[in-house]
Amino acid sequence: MSLGLLLLRLIVGGTFAVHGYPKLFGGPSKPVPPEAARFLGQGFVQAMGRGPAGFVETLSGLGVPLPKVMARVVGGVELFGGLLLALGWHTRLAALLLGGEMAVVIWKVHWRNGLSAPGGFEFPLSLLGACLALFFGGPGRISVDGLEAAVDCCRRRR
Repeated sequence: MSLGLLLLRLIVGGTFAVHGYPKLFGGPSKPVPPEAARFLGQGFVQAMGRGPAGFVETLSGLGVPLPKVMARVVGGVELFGGLLLALGWHTRLAALLLGGEMAVVIWKVHWRNGLSAPGGFEFPLSLLGACLALFFGGPGRISVDGLEAAVDCCRRRR
């Protein structure tokens, strides 16, 4: 069980972190090394090229209030929340924030395209499902949260 939760956290957390990084640190003058471009794909390269300004523009077009502030918030939740998930540290809080973001993404961006059409909501729905599983199921023993729980248990025994 803990190995399965570790793999889920690494995959989902890594996916969120890769989506958040360009929103905070991208830009036209930030080239992506060819090895990274091959592994992360053309979507990552395009997101890096658009950077924070491009993401602000996207949010503005969607009618999101305070698009400059929300761009930083969303990028931060994705990058740092994804890293927290991968580590299994403050897992439930990170899963709740990321799952909430996916619910908004489904509603504001993908719902109108249907479940499996191009631009549909099947991918964000899958991420939402994974976040809900981690929120309700916890991080498992192979995690920083699990390590903290084990240390607390040992301290109480003394």
